[in-house]
Amino acid sequence: MNDDSAFARHTRPELARLLRAMHLDVTYRAGRGDHLTRELPDGGGGSGTGERILDLVGGAGSSLFGHNHPALVEVARRCLDEEIPFNAQGSIRPGAAELARRLSQTVGATTGASYVVTLGSTGADAVEAAVKHATVEHRRRLGALQEECERLLRRVRRDAIGDVACASGPEVGRPCAEVLAEALLLIDGLRRTDPVFVSLRDAFHGKTTAAGTLTHGGNVPEDLHVPGPQHRRLHDWTPGAVVTALDAERIPVPSVTLDASGVPHSALLHLSPVAACFAEPVQGESGVHEVPPETLAALRELADRHTAALVFDEIQCGMGRTGTFLASEPSGVVADYYLFSKSLGGGLAKVSALLVAEDRYVPEFGRHHTSTFADDDFSSRIATAAVDLALAHRDRITEVGALLRDRLGEVARRWPRAVAEVRGRGLLLGVEFHVPRPASGLLREVLDSESLGYLVAGRILHTHRIRVIPTLSAPATVRVQPSALLQPADVDRVAAAFDEVAGLLSRGDYATLMEHLALPARGGWQPRRHVPAPRRDRPVRPDDVPRVAFLANLDVPSTLWSMAPELAGWTDEQCTAALDRMQGELDPFEVVRHRITSETGAAVEVVMVAVPFTAAQANAALRAGQGAWLRRSVLDGVELAVSLGAGVVGLGGHTSIVTNAARDVVEDGVRVTSGNSLTAACAYDLLRLNLAESGAGERRVGLVGAIGNIGAVMAELVAPHCESLVLVGRPGSGRRLATVADRIGGVSEVSVADDLEALRDCPIVVTATNSSDPVILPHHLDGDRKVLVCDLAVPGDVHPAVTGLSHVTLVSGGRIQLPGVQTPRFPGITLPPGILYSCLAETILLGFEPTTPSPSYGGLTSAGVLAARDLAARHGFHPARIVSDDVSVRPWVVDQLSTVLEENIG
Repeated sequence: MNDDSAFARHTRPELARLLRAMHLDVTYRAGRGDHLTRELPDGGGGSGTGERILDLVGGAGSSLFGHNHPALVEVARRCLDEEIPFNAQGSIRPGAAELARRLSQTVGATTGASYVVTLGSTGADAVEAAVKHATVEHRRRLGALQEECERLLRRVRRDAIGDVACASGPEVGRPCAEVLAEALLLIDGLRRTDPVFVSLRDAFHGKTTAAGTLTHGGNVPEDLHVPGPQHRRLHDWTPGAVVTALDAERIPVPSVTLDASGVPHSALLHLSPVAACFAEPVQGESGVHEVPPETLAALRELADRHTAALVFDEIQCGMGRTGTFLASEPSGVVADYYLFSKSLGGGLAKVSALLVAEDRYVPEFGRHHTSTFADDDFSSRIATAAVDLALAHRDRITEVGALLRDRLGEVARRWPRAVAEVRGRGLLLGVEFHVPRPASGLLREVLDSESLGYLVAGRILHTHRIRVIPTLSAPATVRVQPSALLQPADVDRVAAAFDEVAGLLSRGDYATLMEHLALPARGGWQPRRHVPAPRRDRPVRPDDVPRVAFLANLDVPSTLWSMAPELAGWTDEQCTAALDRMQGELDPFEVVRHRITSETGAAVEVVMVAVPFTAAQANAALRAGQGAWLRRSVLDGVELAVSLGAGVVGLGGHTSIVTNAARDVVEDGVRVTSGNSLTAACAYDLLRLNLAESGAGERRVGLVGAIGNIGAVMAELVAPHCESLVLVGRPGSGRRLATVADRIGGVSEVSVADDLEALRDCPIVVTATNSSDPVILPHHLDGDRKVLVCDLAVPGDVHPAVTGLSHVTLVSGGRIQLPGVQTPRFPGITLPPGILYSCLAETILLGFEPTTPSPSYGGLTSAGVLAARDLAARHGFHPARIVSDDVSVRPWVVDQLSTVLEENIG
């Protein structure tokens, strides 16, 4: 098992699938300064070989000093050479002490305060510690107030003044003991209430339980949110709204004081369950948004109003990345807690820090809040050196950041249709792209808001050798977080790369933008697992015109050209590679809508829904035991159809095959059809005419695919009209073919064969397999007499070379002519104007007649085929025979003799 497969199977399966789909599945073997060395596909890429990639991701902000900065590497090497103990818990840790002192000193230089520092391993560690400490601080404050009230109540009872009325205040006239007792009840109830934590709209504070609760993760599945502490989110950032946002949480509590003469007086306190308010001065993962200074000041006032802690999460934006050690420094607002991580480790160590103002710190916290890997001297000494580097590079960060933002701003002004905005400060920048609206539904699905940033990242990586990725919560924004070592020449490269991508988006040149996806993927592919999602309320169906939906997969990769004309310049190989790379990542999507009318005047709106897998991918997945994924893909398409208000859902191509002839689609208020009955009816109509005109010895029919849904019913229908019938299948299918032969035996001579050479004795051949590749070649057919071949398969079963044989008439069966002059275009269906596949036509026909049952749900029957034929005839839908480029349309053949035969069959 190679590294790619091991990562996909044992580490992060879903991430691996996304990286593969977007061609970001690359491996880096070395890093130095602002560059990573990419391992080449042939296995090269050690520290001295491979492609050098300019890294603007920087560990999502962790590599402020680049990769393996010499000064930090020297500290790490010295720790190892000196054999500094990594595990020395329960002792004085000099490295941790020095780091804590330096952090308190550095932050205090801005805030004027002193801090007690709790070290951890990750940013989420620091957030969890802050939540825990704020909870303890909140409880201790309430406990102290309760203790004071209890002491005062005991005093007034001891001094026999409990019945003395309060001389002033809101409780004037009430006995002071009664007031104190009420206060104790309120305080005790508040102590028993879970504390409340506050964060801003679009906040990102991590993914552990409490941190995840504070995070506003709009693109995270709902069931991945684990219930954490009580939480309130502030959606309105205007200062007035922030300050008063939680006034409803404030609880009025009476209090009592005794003057020098022992006379009780009352007052009113406002207590609150709010323990802490969290904010990132610059929100990184939501698309790099600076929180306005006015909002930060309002948060300070809000926290004070509720006697809560104000926590500034500087994990990504702090440590000098924005040009000042604290990203909050320009606002002038001072918090009670500060959180650091990422750059604190210098890109070499996993370390985080919670700083709590000394006058708010709970001394017992550090004794009871412990972690095995916190306080180690190795990480602490590297972090101390990183703090020194951050202070030394502040001016350079400001200078390089301003230059980079100016150059990216020029790109935004040059391509306003592509770039929405460049945001951020220092070396924490984000470039937001407008989500494009391509003409084709396929590219609208590929270039949606969740994928756009990854596509841009792939283009920039493979074309410009620059590494970027989107921000987590706003994937249409690409993060730009280089190190403080970035050179002016690199700024030029970055600007040129973004300029090229913005130009492609502005011009709608999606074929070039996405060409990195059209390269063959490495390693195997595994389907995603289904995430249960209970169906929401169904929409009200339209009253004026019934709506039906037709689901279709891509028959061959080149169908991309018609599904997405923007990719017309791609080769067949590129289409194949792109579909293979993106397999399983695209959801079913709406392609087009058309209004179709019947000869009776009835009308229906048909919505085409693409289920994005090819016939070859379907067959490969079935062979690999991945049928459940295929079915789920189709069922997702059905869900989309139902959500669009469809009363009929038709399954075309392999969508019916992988759902067991539609049996796996369980619906109670929607009719479901595979459309195969009308397909069989078209072929039956053609064959009856030809068999009636054939002489003795010429009515021998070869049927390929007789164990399939269409093939089996065709055998039943054709057998009474021919002298002999040969059921032909692949090697090993003899027993299943014999079952079909036994079912129709006695009507005519029926034999079975598992070799296509048996077709050489058949003047008439019908084929209806689900193969993704041609199965009938020229040498399979009689070369000495005329042969009629009716190909019902999509994609076709007959090799293109057969069309060049003068004695062979190849009819593409299962086609229907619409009535009148209707010529709707359905992308991916490359038929002459006004001609539809029978499965699509049957879906439309059912829309005309709301009470007619589906004739094609599950296994086909002869009666169902004839019912589908009659349904089509009632509305003027007639079979079309396509021979090469010649199209002929004839009314359905229904006469007295055939009716008798059909009654016998039924």
